[in-house]
Amino acid sequence: MLDAIIALYAKLFSRPPLSKLNNVLLHAALRARGYFNYRNDKESGEDFFIRRVLAPERPVVCIDIGANVGNYSEKLLRNTEAQVISFEPVPLSFEKLRERSEPWGDRSIALNQGVGETSGRLAIHYNPDALELASFHSDVDRLMGLENSKRAEVDVVSLDDYLQSQDLSQIDLIKIDTEGFEPEVLRGASWTVATLKPRYIQIEFNWHHLLRGATLNDLAELLPGYEVYQLLPGGWVRRDPSHPLTNIYAFTNFVFVRS
Repeated sequence: MLDAIIALYAKLFSRPPLSKLNNVLLHAALRARGYFNYRNDKESGEDFFIRRVLAPERPVVCIDIGANVGNYSEKLLRNTEAQVISFEPVPLSFEKLRERSEPWGDRSIALNQGVGETSGRLAIHYNPDALELASFHSDVDRLMGLENSKRAEVDVVSLDDYLQSQDLSQIDLIKIDTEGFEPEVLRGASWTVATLKPRYIQIEFNWHHLLRGATLNDLAELLPGYEVYQLLPGGWVRRDPSHPLTNIYAFTNFVFVRS
């Protein structure tokens, strides 16, 4: 019976008079599944994750990679007692991040660096009017029409190099929002993942990954021993990273949870 209804729906809604309505319904269905919910942190599920999942576990150290102007870092500081280490390579973004981190004293460490596979120097491309979309990949920016016309040479460190120089024995959360540079960040964090075993790794997944040829399953293979959850408006649900519906290239956040 259900198959017959779906077949009838497909036949009717594939026709031009109803195809626009079908696209609206498809968009709504994808938002219910966790995609396109970028308008605020309640809609994206980040508020739920920080308040309802992370905070009750009393995290000690959280790392925010691609912190931009510090919205996520500040939410961590307000809702937990953890020390927050924030990385942001774009000078304009970093100045705002630094100003917001100062009132938190030693609990907030803001670093004007990018994070990648190896330590060194890289060119980052950005738009002063859309700093949150800065990227190390100019080809991705061009294809997405981001107009990241500004360019800066910035310091980049691998997470392994940074953490091996610190006296830290526990990492509770690593949040990565690097506009398609996530594979490089993870490849530079293999020691961190294997040795410090962070409980949660949150990754933004978006159109950038399609243009770079990276699937969610590719990211999952860099994180053995983790289960994948997708953030929803006010919740989360476990996903199979190899399933096609988990590899839709539209804004969403996945949290990798240590098994």
